[in-house]
Amino acid sequence: MAKRGCHATMICVLLWCVVFTGCQMPGDAGQAKPDKRIETGTWRILADVPVGRFGGAAAVVDGKLHLFGGVNMNPHTPEGQDKAQAVALHHVYDPAEDVWWEAGPMPDKKGWPAIAVYRDKIYIFGGDNEAIDRSITTESWIYDPKTDTYYSIAPLPHPRSYCYGVTVGDYIYIFGARTLRSDGRADRSTFRYDPRNDTYKRTADLPEGARFIVHGSYNNCIYAMHGETDFETYANGVLKYDVAANKWTKLNVPRIEQRKWYLSQHSTHAAIGSKLFILGGWSAVKSSRSNRATYFDMATETFGEVERMPNGRCCGAAGVIDGRLYIAGGFWKWVDDVCECTETWGFPFEKE
Repeated sequence: MAKRGCHATMICVLLWCVVFTGCQMPGDAGQAKPDKRIETGTWRILADVPVGRFGGAAAVVDGKLHLFGGVNMNPHTPEGQDKAQAVALHHVYDPAEDVWWEAGPMPDKKGWPAIAVYRDKIYIFGGDNEAIDRSITTESWIYDPKTDTYYSIAPLPHPRSYCYGVTVGDYIYIFGARTLRSDGRADRSTFRYDPRNDTYKRTADLPEGARFIVHGSYNNCIYAMHGETDFETYANGVLKYDVAANKWTKLNVPRIEQRKWYLSQHSTHAAIGSKLFILGGWSAVKSSRSNRATYFDMATETFGEVERMPNGRCCGAAGVIDGRLYIAGGFWKWVDDVCECTETWGFPFEKE
């Protein structure tokens, strides 16, 4: 009888834990439920972005994908890249209707900024307000989707483009920076931004320079998949930041393919469950645009791959809405038609 009472009590305690506290049953701790659609799904081509550009930033709020800024290359001029211009454009995508519309433009032009969401408001930090590596800024804003309004916030501690933001708890962590050969050793600083007090605090430095980053958070850690390290060198492995310990480490997990200029960079959320999607980019192996769709499973710290994208594509932005990835912006080629990459892609959909 004593044993039977003990078992009954144990079951009651476990049920109370699951129902009233939300904690997980034994054996399930830290395990994300697998999404079988990822393994069997296919890509679908959706409505075009009204104006093509790359180097923009994307955020998801209230089931909508916001695409801010970027760079327009004016490809039909003979000068090509010399005519690159940052833009202040802001477009919003509604997957339920498969339509884009134009929202309030940013207060200034901006490409390659950090972007994050905190309490349904979008934070935009730094970037380049002229084009590519020309005029790096500290200027930062909040955008409120409910009122379609921007507000200035404290500027970054120093100018920064190709930077990235991740919200964990009540803070936004900002890291990464341009790593051109002319820069020398790259800026490895990390700053923790406090939205409640509008202040920055420097935290642990990155173990190496990093730009072209796809990032996500899982189990109170930030994972960063960088395309380049110092002096424009292709990166390998994965950068991991333990928030509680304030410590960056490098995981020596070999990539499926070394790439940069990812299609899912500069995005607040490019993960379905624990799977962080590293899409497209420029292949170090083939020296061409890649159509590979890989992911890093932050729960198991391993790589995987799904069906390849419709085409090779670089330098876009992405967001996840209701368990689907949506991709916008980017370019097909370098210089001669980069502004014509306007298709929106979605994944996963059922195969027809």
